[in-house]
Amino acid sequence: MKIQRITYLSLGTNQGDRLKNLQNAIHLIDDHIGVVEKISSIYKTPSWGFEGDDFYNICIEVTTDLTSEILLHSLLDIENKLGRIRSSNQGYENRKIDIDILLIADEILFSKTLTVPHSKMLARKFVLAPLAEIAPTRMHPIEKKQMVLCLQNCNDTSEISIVNKKLQKPVAIS
Repeated sequence: MKIQRITYLSLGTNQGDRLKNLQNAIHLIDDHIGVVEKISSIYKTPSWGFEGDDFYNICIEVTTDLTSEILLHSLLDIENKLGRIRSSNQGYENRKIDIDILLIADEILFSKTLTVPHSKMLARKFVLAPLAEIAPTRMHPIEKKQMVLCLQNCNDTSEISIVNKKLQKPVAIS
């Protein structure tokens, strides 16, 4: 029997139909990764680390039995299916979809391909605001602080606002 783990993902997009990009990603995650349990509000944020269009960012809670490496490869496949093109540039750029693994249960992981918890999440309000919305009391496994406190302690001064639109949680067919 495979162990189900609560996993938190960050999704962002600033190209094309941003709502559709996020909704399509949610459906593919539900189909290929695990059950999407919670979806945050949509947060509009300026591009971070480069000049570009505003992003729509969300966090989702997913229950999955995938190992961390299979999870990572499956999410990269989803990004590719949705039209993500990775350039050889080091640094940030416009993207149709970006999916990052923030937390996998209470695991702490450092490998060549994956760091969990996400190494930059505590410095990014566009990650912490939606995560604190859906998991305010979730503890950061290294900092040993609840997400709501991590957000309060975040030094990122970027302007973020909630978009008055909702994404649909996939419905299980039984």
